[in-house]
Amino acid sequence: MHLVGRFSKEFLETHVRDSDLQFDYQKICSNSDFFENTRLYEMLTNKKLKDFISKLNTSAAVEELKKDIDNFCNFIQKHTWRDAPKGLCKILADAHGIVSGIDKSLAGRIVEAGKQRKNYIFRSTAFGYEKEIELLKDRGLKKQFFEELSQILNNIFTELETKEQISYESYQRFLSIITKYYSKTIGETRRSINEISLYDYAYSIASLVKSNLAKMLVDGWYEPRSKSKWTILSVNLDIPRLLSKGLKIGDILGYREETEQLFNEIKKFVEYDYPFGNEIYRDETGIYFSSPSFEEIKKFLEEIEKTFFNHLSFDVSLHIDTSRESRSMTVIASERMNALKKISFPHISGMMKHQRNAAINNNQENKFSFEKCPVCGVRMKSEKNDRCEVCDKRYKKRAESWNKDPKKTVWLDEVSDKNGCVAMIVGKFNLNKWLSGELLDTLISTTFEEWKSENGNIQLCSKLGIHKIEDLERKFQDMFKNSKLDQTGKELCESLVGIKIDDFSKLWNSLAERDATGYALNLVNEEEKARHLIKLLFRKHPSFARLRRIWSTTKEFIDQTILETIINSFIPSNPRTKRIQLVISPNPSIPKNATCDIIVGGVRFSPVCIDNTKGIFISTTNLEILSKFGRTVEEIAEALSGQNIKLKTEEEKNWKDYMIIEAKPADDEFQDYIPYIEIYDFPDQFMILVPAYEALDIAEKILMEYEKQFSKVRDRLPFHLGVIAFHRRTPLYIVMDAARRLLKRFEMSKTIEADVIKVEDIAGDSELGKCKKLVLQVDRREIPLNWVVSYSTKDPEVEDLWYPYLRICSAEKPDRTLCFDYTGSGDYVVHIKEIKEKDRIKIEPSYFKLCYIEESSDRFNVDENLKFIDDIHHIKNLWEMVKRNLLSKKWTLSQLYSFWKELERIKEYDEETFEYFLESNLINILGLNPSSDEFEFLKKAIEDGLFELCLHWNLQVRKEKAEKGADSI
Repeated sequence: MHLVGRFSKEFLETHVRDSDLQFDYQKICSNSDFFENTRLYEMLTNKKLKDFISKLNTSAAVEELKKDIDNFCNFIQKHTWRDAPKGLCKILADAHGIVSGIDKSLAGRIVEAGKQRKNYIFRSTAFGYEKEIELLKDRGLKKQFFEELSQILNNIFTELETKEQISYESYQRFLSIITKYYSKTIGETRRSINEISLYDYAYSIASLVKSNLAKMLVDGWYEPRSKSKWTILSVNLDIPRLLSKGLKIGDILGYREETEQLFNEIKKFVEYDYPFGNEIYRDETGIYFSSPSFEEIKKFLEEIEKTFFNHLSFDVSLHIDTSRESRSMTVIASERMNALKKISFPHISGMMKHQRNAAINNNQENKFSFEKCPVCGVRMKSEKNDRCEVCDKRYKKRAESWNKDPKKTVWLDEVSDKNGCVAMIVGKFNLNKWLSGELLDTLISTTFEEWKSENGNIQLCSKLGIHKIEDLERKFQDMFKNSKLDQTGKELCESLVGIKIDDFSKLWNSLAERDATGYALNLVNEEEKARHLIKLLFRKHPSFARLRRIWSTTKEFIDQTILETIINSFIPSNPRTKRIQLVISPNPSIPKNATCDIIVGGVRFSPVCIDNTKGIFISTTNLEILSKFGRTVEEIAEALSGQNIKLKTEEEKNWKDYMIIEAKPADDEFQDYIPYIEIYDFPDQFMILVPAYEALDIAEKILMEYEKQFSKVRDRLPFHLGVIAFHRRTPLYIVMDAARRLLKRFEMSKTIEADVIKVEDIAGDSELGKCKKLVLQVDRREIPLNWVVSYSTKDPEVEDLWYPYLRICSAEKPDRTLCFDYTGSGDYVVHIKEIKEKDRIKIEPSYFKLCYIEESSDRFNVDENLKFIDDIHHIKNLWEMVKRNLLSKKWTLSQLYSFWKELERIKEYDEETFEYFLESNLINILGLNPSSDEFEFLKKAIEDGLFELCLHWNLQVRKEKAEKGADSI
């Protein structure tokens, strides 16, 4: 709430270049007009907050908390140390300073250089990709937000008066409103600190305040300035391993729903029931919370384990622990890595043994034979059932959820393509080096030249002999040795932090205490201090809000770009996304929402029952599989009506004779489903099921967006993709296990080196602006990598001097202007504008896997022979070349298969002999001219293993028949 004044056009436009507006977001309570005739002003100035705080049953030791708190305006007006805060506002000021980070201090001092122009105000992602600010686009958004906010605050005040507590529903409603609106603007306008949304900024501060307040309520008051520390509470669970136990999609989706429910219940426990923290991260390893550093936390951990462990309907290890103390959340990376080690294989607990024995005793009179449930692997099931009672109940929830939203399919047969094949697409960002802060050091917060060019600084630097950043570092070394400042030293410090001081140690201490890594406070050597001070002042700093913005950027990419935009762009068609209603006689009498298997005309599929009293079913398969009956849903329905069928249920197991007595297109609510199923999505990875036929097209669209949105950091932020195709009847646990193995392999990718063999300027599109094209040669690879790296902002007059830096392999500092040592140990980065041919750079490679699971054992090899993600383009281009030659009759399929067979034969030869026969076959079998581009491209693609992969995917998985004409392509 203390930053509500920043949710305004006034705040954004006050800080633009050459602005004549005067606006102070901390003084909005003095101007009721700011609130646009909403009740928010009334809520913020309401003294009911003081009445509630005064009733807090606190000891004398925490009476300090109550000082100078009359209403919400106190937090708005006094949340920094310069405002001389008291009581709760001191806790807020300390958290505000930690979250702001030291990098904002200098970037905020650069009055003109970092300011955006009035008509070119943009927000950036954590990786330099700029977007429009929704608050500026929608003029009515501010009033709409204030109205919703005032309403929920009024409800909260009413609850405090009548019940003396806030309901969980009101708590959730308040958070949802803040999330919805604060995410639509930024907390700071100046480049390059315009990447943190107002929501990330405010939520991070609130999380630290909440945990520190909980500590003081338990341990008593202490002065928080520079002393507050926090821990991370983690509750860890191996979600991919758990999901991979599912036999069918219903088991997997059921497990996913239960893990989400479990985490949400733990979230309520930590944030509301015993409010000592906020959720700060969630992924496939578990859920993480901010937490105070106090002894009582052990009791809370025991309570969490006691409360939730016995509620689990799946038997897996649930690990609960806290991290070491820290003044930042950079430990989130190490906590996540520790979690990967802690989460273990499923195990049989005493509780599960008890449940298994109880199941046997309760059904003893039925005389059934019992065996272990194949899903959970723990409980017992009767011989006649597929699952134990708990797993069966979870499985059947699938159809219940589908009934509520039939356009969102949960049926694998509907996802399958016309050939009956499905593909699992897995994606993975490697975020560890970013969440640890390591790679943030390669980003600039403020350039040395920006600081030097500010009014007065040029003359000051001239007097001090500071011409480059190394001169400033040497000056700092001298000032550490003799901390008493002369006049020019005082002017230098004021230009850096805006404070007049006479002792350099005061400047160092004020900055070191706000170092989010905690590293600065432990330094003693003058050279190390000077080097670290340069880093604090000029580079991006791993503040809490920035780390949050890193993973929220990748999560937005997965949720919005991939799942909402690319996947949902699938165009409904007839009969692909249509459904048929069937009436079966005699009535099979299976439960509503249950499925049965039927065979009609040699085709097998599994309709779902929607009315068990009348035997009415809905098809749950891609109707293209029934194309033998017609080309449209109407034709297929007409042909099915009156057909004799074979049918079996989950209970009976034996095929029996039935008839479809009526078939017609299903009602509109069942039509035009989107043929994909989301398995899960987290900030760093996702799994989705899509039709195999379209899978590579989808992967290429994802890659193209990655190349655009992460252009400036693709050398440091790897993004891996896997496409695992399989037949729709393949047991899903095999595919899930393959996907999990592949993700683990992606996680283990290492830094490699590449040679720059070509650099050229290119005009990017409207999204990328000015760009450099890099042609990179990687060891043991024939086709070079072609990267386009943007160095533009959305303002055509402003180049990006902060993000697009590449790590260069050089023992000495390269002779480049835009270059710096990002580790302090002689490791340099160079701006993309100054990268030259013959440079050698370090890259974090992004890998790609394209495969088909034909046999169960194939999943054990899925993590082998990875390609570069760039090869998605090459495989697509190869197929275009093949199609072109087939359609023009230059090649025939028999020629192609003959050439393919020859490739297999000559692989056993040595490298020189293989190359000789390869060139001969390209000339003699395919008739290619050795001086042609096609010859050279195809030869390299074969040597890189891409051509065979292309043929296998298109001819055997997608079953293309290109030589028969364009309609088959």
